[in-house]
Amino acid sequence: MVPLKWIRKLSAFMLVFSLLAWSVAAISAAVFVDDETGQAISDGYAATGAGREFTPRLTAPSYANPYYYSDANIFYEYGWGMPNCTCYAWGRAYELLGEEPDLCVYSAHLWYDYNIEYGFYPYGLEPRLGAIACWKYTSGTSGHVAVVEKIEDGTITFSNSAYSGIEFYTNTAPIDDPSDGRKTWIFQGYIYIGSFTPSDVTPVSSGTDEPTDGQSYRITSDTGVNLRGGAGTSYGVVGWLACDRIVRVCDTKACGGYTWGYTHDEGLNGWFALDYAEQVQEADAPADTDDPPGLSPDDWLPGDVDEDGELTILDATRIQRVLAGIVTQTEYMRTVGDFDGDGDFTILDANRIQRYLVNVM
Repeated sequence: MVPLKWIRKLSAFMLVFSLLAWSVAAISAAVFVDDETGQAISDGYAATGAGREFTPRLTAPSYANPYYYSDANIFYEYGWGMPNCTCYAWGRAYELLGEEPDLCVYSAHLWYDYNIEYGFYPYGLEPRLGAIACWKYTSGTSGHVAVVEKIEDGTITFSNSAYSGIEFYTNTAPIDDPSDGRKTWIFQGYIYIGSFTPSDVTPVSSGTDEPTDGQSYRITSDTGVNLRGGAGTSYGVVGWLACDRIVRVCDTKACGGYTWGYTHDEGLNGWFALDYAEQVQEADAPADTDDPPGLSPDDWLPGDVDEDGELTILDATRIQRVLAGIVTQTEYMRTVGDFDGDGDFTILDANRIQRYLVNVM
């Protein structure tokens, strides 16, 4: 017969073992908790960030925030913590997604090309909430990354950190000039790490449903139009559509004196005022009438897609605008824009032009 004291010891051991196992499981499920949101990071927490509510970060994260100030941030772990734009942007992406982002872990000027090369996230020239904005300096050896926090009234608000400079700061820039006039900053584009919904939206009347079978609309406003999370100005801005951009509209609503169109074209998801757009028939699409027959390499300068006789950063920007659907592509552009000579007209041609201009090819 087993003595009573041994039964008690065995019971105590089992209790301690059970508590230890529970603690390990709890630690595995929540590695740490964000001190500002109270949300735990775990493998199952909003893996893609899609549809998550977006709260703009307009103030500095606290030093207790593990997304920025712990070894969970790879830049912090290896001694490249804030102030540092890459540490901040990587941490902000982690904060938004709830999981480690598939972003470049090297210098800021490499982020955009790295994402293109490995195909982790969509990218383009239109600002969206939570997008990583990327610049390369004309020196060709460094750059900057920031995060889009707000889009309103033709202006973007970015959150930033500056290497060996300011720990955290925000700045604004016009939608059509993210570099805000800085001639030494070459804007490369945005990396769309997820699709987010503003947290400050307020419900509005749904209006009158007028479903369509999908029509194309061209933006006619010179300043572009905001893309909102719902059909109404009370909904937060989730993106922006440039003038002359053509998108497919699959639903419409009348609300607040405007007719709103919903698009989910090329990763864009939201509503915009059709009052600032015109319907485009497929037959109305512009033809390649400006292409000379029998185009010869002697007739054009490689990369000169804007046909001004010079190879400049504006040509790289025009290629990006064409690929983003903002400017209509022509056969001439496809021929002249193949700067790397691989037979394809891609974003890599724009990047190669940028590298050529800063003498880093």
